[in-house]
Amino acid sequence: MFEPQRVLCPVDFSPQSGAALRVAGGLAAAFGAELTVLHASQIEVPLYFTVAQVAALKAQLRKSAKASRTYLENFAARHLPAGSLYSLSLPEGDPVAEIMKASKQSQGGLLVMGTHGRTGLSRIRLGSVMESVFRQMTGPIVTVGPQVKLTAGLGKIRRVLAPVDFSEPSREAFGYAAALAEKTGSELVALHIVEEPSEGQREKMEDTLCDWVPAEARVHCRVREVVRVGRAAERVIAEAKSSRADLIVQGAVPRSYWGALIFGSTTEAIIRSAPCPVLSIIRQGT
Repeated sequence: MFEPQRVLCPVDFSPQSGAALRVAGGLAAAFGAELTVLHASQIEVPLYFTVAQVAALKAQLRKSAKASRTYLENFAARHLPAGSLYSLSLPEGDPVAEIMKASKQSQGGLLVMGTHGRTGLSRIRLGSVMESVFRQMTGPIVTVGPQVKLTAGLGKIRRVLAPVDFSEPSREAFGYAAALAEKTGSELVALHIVEEPSEGQREKMEDTLCDWVPAEARVHCRVREVVRVGRAAERVIAEAKSSRADLIVQGAVPRSYWGALIFGSTTEAIIRSAPCPVLSIIRQGT
């Protein structure tokens, strides 16, 4: 049963991280979970600095830390509903390392992050905090991609879309989706994609999908089964738009860095192109 007690939302003050914070606030409220807003920064002292220069730099950093906390407080207040309960964390260090550390400390929690969705060579030149976290993470992570419209209603969940391929990762992800649908009182759409159907296969898959959905899921939430034909990522995105999904829940086993970079993956394509936030249940693979 998916019922996170803690929600962690790292922010970099970008509009996308502000959107992620609104989603994190909505999920924390739905589950009655503790919300932590984190901003990590790292400043390396040049080796050639004298003792006096190091002391002066530390004094400046103390002032900067106070200003950063104030800015983070204002940022959180601007993106979270009035009266929201949350704590602030401003660690000094590499952002990826600090996010992973905080995530491990909140065992059984939920990580929510914004992503700019860079692709191809720009990811090599510019890097991506989310990319690095995604490849080290095991467990649930919500990403708010570049195609998500930053509207006032973002964070409210009325319809959950769960793509399934009858594999164990998709079965696990469907369990998360069902728990979310039950907790938020939303409709759960079970989606199966048939890429190259033979005669009568679509109708057969509709029956298979109905049988595959656990009976207990139907007891706790409204479930609707949908079978579509086409390429997986494209059809998931199209269904999310047509059904006005507020959240996509998918199982994810990331490939190796270079394999995913060159060939892409359905998981990453959905994250980059989804019109709504995506909850990925990550199980590390090769």
